[in-house]
Order: sequence, then C-alpha cells, then structure tokens
Amino acid sequence: MNRANVLVLAGILVLALGLRIWGIGFGLPYPYHADEPTYVSAALNLGAGIIGRQPNPTGFSNILFGEYAAYYMTGHLAGLFSSTAVFEQAYRDDPSIFLLLSRLTSALFGAASVIIVYWLGARSNRRVVGLLAALFLAVSFLHVRDSHYGVPDVVTTFFIGLTVLFCILAWQKGQIKYLCSAAASAGFSVATKWSVWPVGIPLLIVAVTFFRQQLRQTATRNSRLVLSLFFVALCLSAGFALGGFQLILKPGTYLEYALREVQAGEAGGFGFWQIDTLPGWSFYLKTLLYGLGGFLLISGILGHARRGVMAIGRRDLASAILISFPLSYFLVMGSTQHYFARYALPLVPFIVLFAAEFIVAAYGWLIAKNRPVAWATTVILILGVLAVPVLDSIQHDILLTQVDTRTLAKQWIEANLPAGAKIAADWPIHTPFLSAADQISTTQPTKIYDVDYIGGTGLSDHTLDWYRQQGFDSLIASSFIYNIPLVFPKQDAERKAFYLSLQQQLPLIKEFSGGLEGTDPPFLFDEIYGPAVSLWQRERPGPTIKIYQLASK
Repeated sequence: MNRANVLVLAGILVLALGLRIWGIGFGLPYPYHADEPTYVSAALNLGAGIIGRQPNPTGFSNILFGEYAAYYMTGHLAGLFSSTAVFEQAYRDDPSIFLLLSRLTSALFGAASVIIVYWLGARSNRRVVGLLAALFLAVSFLHVRDSHYGVPDVVTTFFIGLTVLFCILAWQKGQIKYLCSAAASAGFSVATKWSVWPVGIPLLIVAVTFFRQQLRQTATRNSRLVLSLFFVALCLSAGFALGGFQLILKPGTYLEYALREVQAGEAGGFGFWQIDTLPGWSFYLKTLLYGLGGFLLISGILGHARRGVMAIGRRDLASAILISFPLSYFLVMGSTQHYFARYALPLVPFIVLFAAEFIVAAYGWLIAKNRPVAWATTVILILGVLAVPVLDSIQHDILLTQVDTRTLAKQWIEANLPAGAKIAADWPIHTPFLSAADQISTTQPTKIYDVDYIGGTGLSDHTLDWYRQQGFDSLIASSFIYNIPLVFPKQDAERKAFYLSLQQQLPLIKEFSGGLEGTDPPFLFDEIYGPAVSLWQRERPGPTIKIYQLASK
C-alpha cells in the first residue's frame, strides 16, 4: 500500500469518524434512544454480578463492561469513586458519561468498519475498489445515523465484515490462523446479535474448502484434519463465550427472551404496534433506499448480481464467500415480519463494496470504448452515489446538535406548571423526563410533580373521564406514540378517536414540534430513535409534544 493510498484512506477514516461523532451527545443527560439504557444497565449489572436481568444479546454489553471497569478503576485511583456504590450513584445522578461511552463505542467501531471494507475490496478485487467502497461506507446515512447510538448493531456489523475478511484471507492464503480468526469473529458476532447467524455460511464455505485441501495432502492428513477442526471449533466457541457467556450460564432466561422477541414481531408489528404493512423483503429494500440513496442501492444490487454470475458461471469462490452472507441474511430477515431499520445495517458494508466494484467494472468496460466517456460516466456515477448520503448525513448531524423537543417541553413545564401538579404522559422516554417524588429526574429539577407515565398504547389506555376522576391536571401526548398505528384495526380506530377527542375537548396549552414552522414531520416507526425520513422537514429532533389542560366537566 503506497503512501498516497494511506493518505487517502486516512482522510476517509477521519471523515467517517467526524460524521459519526458530530452530534453524538444528543439529548444528554436524558436517554432519548429507548434501547440504550438496556445495554448500559446490563453492563453495570454485570459488574455487580447480576446476570440475566436484561436478557438481550450480550456481546455489546460485555464490551461496555470492560470500558466501565476501566472508567471505575481510573476514577477510583483519582479519588472520584471511593466504592462501587458511589460509582453506581454517579450513574443514577447523571448517566451522561455512561451513555456517551456506549455511543462512542458504536462510533469507533462504525469508523473502523471503513478499514474492514477497504481491505475486503483490496483483497478480493483492487485497491481502488477498496478506497471507493470505504468512501461510500464513510458517508452512508443509515450507517452514520446508527453509529451515534449506544446499541449493538454497528458493532455487530463490524464483526460480520471482519469475519468475511478473514474468510477471504483463509481462502487466499490457505492458513489455519485466518480460518480460526474468522470462526472467533463469527462467534462473537452471533453473541452480539442473534439474528446474524447467517454469518456462519461464508465460514462454512471456506472451512469445507480448507479441509478438502487438507484431505488431499500427505499421510498425516487425518491427524492434521482433526487438529484443525478442533482449533476452528475452539475459536468459534471462544468467540461466542467471550460475547455471550451469560447465555451459557443461564440459557433458559435468554432463550425464553429470544422466543418472546420472535413472537412479538408478527404481522409487521412488534407486540401491538404496527411497524409496517409491507412484506419483509420490501420493508428492508425501503429501509436501504432511504438509508443509502437510490444510486448507491441500485449500484450495490447490480454489483451483487455481477458477483453472483461470477460465483455460479465461473465457480469463483471469492464471489461465493462475498455474496453468501448478504444474500442469505436478506432472505432470512425478509421472510420474517420483525421489522426494524437497524436490522438492515449488516447488509450495508457489502452493498457499498458491490457498488464500488460495479462502478470500477463499468469504467473498465467503457474505457475500452471511449476514454472521455468512461471518465465522465464514472465521475457522474460516483457523484450520484455520494450526493444523497453525504447531504443526509450532514443534515442528520446538524439536527442532533439542536435541543430536543422533549427537553424544551421539560423546561417549559418546570417554568409554567406548579410543583405537585398531577400529570399523565404517553410513555417515558418519548415524553419529557419529569421528576416525581419517588423518581428524581436526571440533573437537579426545579420542581417535583405527581407524574404517571401510562405506557401500554399510550394515554388512550384510559378515558378522559377516568383522568378527570383521578384528578389529573394535565395530559402530555407524544407523536412518537399516537403516530404509530396498532395491529388490530378496531383498537387502532378507538385509539385515534381518543387522541382526536383531546384536540376537540381540551385546551392545548403548549405544543413543541421539531418540524419546520411548527409542523408535525413525516413519520415512520424508526423515527422514535432518531431522525430518519424527516431530515429536511425538521429543525430539531424529538416528537411533537402536546400539553393539554384537563379542565373538569
């Protein structure tokens, strides 16, 4: 790798890291991403010897545990934490540093994925393909967006890319160390996100090829084969154990949770929420369309098709290795109705790689016909691929630097509603974090309220008369709740009627909207985690918050 390539890759890495760190402190000290506290708490509980309280996949939490342990030991030596109890209280008083560490972990792994994609392109094709793929990943909106979140998906995507890279190296070099590394990485990937089990398919392809070659060798082949199999199995088990030893210790707890998760995602919903009505494959294509942009997605699909022809027509093993995970993963996830945009993330490194290969191949074909046309067409293709994700990523990061609507609502409530007021709100997290007598909000509150976060399907779980009878003074509605349809039509219609009755029967005393000129921005389910499709119709993150005065009849 020459100096020019090193400098270009370094520049791409800086760009990738900058886009992923810009705005990373969004919302703090409040955990406005609903899933972040789950993984942070699991890591902290592990330090206290508590396993299984949050039975999600554990690989990401185990990484955080190491970081928090280092933070505690450093703080202990510096006199900040005299005991683990003081450390725990620091989290309860202000979780900002803990949330920020989890987000930085995602950001760093997200940026590091650029290097993985570069080497995938360089080893399986040419260095120019690797550089182009690295650039595409650096600016890919979906990857940039989710690299801001302290959840497992971007980290899992890194280890999937690492697994496939080691598979390519094992095939090219024929060395057991690369196969063992691929096995360890695959094991850790699955422990971090159970749904990515198809990562075992490229590992299987390479392992079968590797062991077939060993069988053709000298008389000692049987003993060598057994030893090689043992080391690969050991590394696979070690990788999984490192990321998921909790599952080994308490298999029933984690398997029961996994089964509930699968059952919760039925009919395009999650529990009673209707996330989408599209077939699975259409849902993930739609996600990739707004998450990558049309030019990048189409180029990636064409590049994947090209690799498919090479794998079948030419029996090219490298192509089979490269397409096996994204193809099998897309088919598996598309056949389910468990819809979350983040589940598309493991496909992104392969899409950008195939897009880069397609553009370079198109250039090679065109240059034989007409050099000026080849250069012009390639430049247009690259600019077309980059334009949408670059602009979306920058706009997204700008939005994250603005004050969230929930924070503005909290400030207004504490300035205008009397202490002790009885307030009912749509869910925690999706509405302002207010302090109650038994639950003091993060940072010093100016007032304490009698707050009831309803949960369930939101405020519509009760009637207006019920709220009046219970003596509530105010109701807080969030668009992150009332905009999500319900799976059952009758229940959904009744719920819509309830929220309409709030507008018709109650005074709206204050409204906070992230949309331009106070509008309610476009919405899809993934907006509850952060801006997704509403980037250019927003001036700040967060739901529309409506505060109603509950006047008695």
